Amino acid sequence: MATPASGPAYSPNAVQDTRHARRRSSLMLFSVLALAALAALLATAALLMAPPDMTIGQARARGLGLIAAMLAAVLLIAAFWQRYLVRAAGRDSAILQRTVAALRRREAADQAEFTLMSCIGDLIEVFTRTRHLEPILREAARVLQPTFQADALVLQLHEPETGRMTLVVEEGGHQLDLGEETRRSVIEGGKSILANELSASPGFGNLAQRGYASLMVAPLGRGRRSTDRSIGLVAALGRGPSAFTGHELALLTRFARHAGLLIENAQLYKRAERLAERDGLTDLYNQRHFVAMLNAEIAKGGKLSAPVALLMADLDNFKQYNDAHGHPKGDLALREVARMLAENTRQRDLVARYGGEEFVIILPATGRAGARRVAEAIRAEVERFRFPDEERPGAITITIGVAVFPDDASNAEALIQRADDALYRGKRAGKNRVTWASEPAEPLPLEAGPPASLP
Repeated sequence: MATPASGPAYSPNAVQDTRHARRRSSLMLFSVLALAALAALLATAALLMAPPDMTIGQARARGLGLIAAMLAAVLLIAAFWQRYLVRAAGRDSAILQRTVAALRRREAADQAEFTLMSCIGDLIEVFTRTRHLEPILREAARVLQPTFQADALVLQLHEPETGRMTLVVEEGGHQLDLGEETRRSVIEGGKSILANELSASPGFGNLAQRGYASLMVAPLGRGRRSTDRSIGLVAALGRGPSAFTGHELALLTRFARHAGLLIENAQLYKRAERLAERDGLTDLYNQRHFVAMLNAEIAKGGKLSAPVALLMADLDNFKQYNDAHGHPKGDLALREVARMLAENTRQRDLVARYGGEEFVIILPATGRAGARRVAEAIRAEVERFRFPDEERPGAITITIGVAVFPDDASNAEALIQRADDALYRGKRAGKNRVTWASEPAEPLPLEAGPPASLP
């Protein structure tokens, strides 16, 4: 990428001014020659008015001498003037060459800015198609690397809660560590960095060892106020020395500011999307998302002739625990139960908070044996757990009702009702147990079924 012209600025009328200057110089030379001719005439007149006693030879010699002196003076003046014109023409030519070079550099700089704005347009188009962060970051890296002719390009997002860099996207490089000092300066200080001799710059030794010689870094989403915090960084690396310029760093910083706004909007959309389908206390899925996913899994199970198990669980003695220890400890107990449910299910399973102290679990492609294994593992772990401010385990237990599609119901609404009925039969039977919507014809082996968690 070219840089803008350095040195004095040139007027667009420079060529026209040069033409006027040459015309004035020609007029002045013509004036000098005219004066020389006039001087010759005057010399001739002086000879004609010579004294009568002057001989013809003396008169001729005198006239020729005067004419020669005048011609010599005129030729000397013309030579100096021609030298001046040649030098002026050389200066004019140099000015024109510099002007053309400056215009070409400016045209290249304008083209670079246009390319960068086109990149921002591409990002906006990606943002309109998807609100997910990774496609936006990958598109940004894809268009930036050829724009700056970088050998490697890195985009990193900063997680303020943990202080770590997350969702790293790299083009042309693998696992490039920019250094903690660089991240702190860019993320916390909002500063852009340009280093064209990495081997001689402190803090970049690891990049120099990887063969990189130049680096520029800009903060993502840096606001106009000094208190605004960056959400990440974008870095371009080159293997050649002095691969980047200050103008390119300014363009990268401008791009990073615009791209940062899109990334922030995508993050906000992701948070809003998560809040729309997650429970705020336990971070499990909420009831609305659970119902939608249960309908989808039953539709898939019907096409594939695969069973779908539904577990509906309710905590025993939770109201007494909540009244004895207060709502904050009750909330903590709910989060602990949510953790145990998540740890005893697979990644493909769905765990949701149904309401209050009720939870539901969808087990796709799982029959009665697999459902029993998961349900019994959850029941036993809750029974063994010692909740906060309790001297021994068992203050809170869990009762689970199980229904399986298509054996117990043919649709989502009926399956929920059958599991709920089984749950409350278990409650009436003494709590802390697993109860079935329809009892199996023969006892189920506990070791059967899919693993309770991912390998």
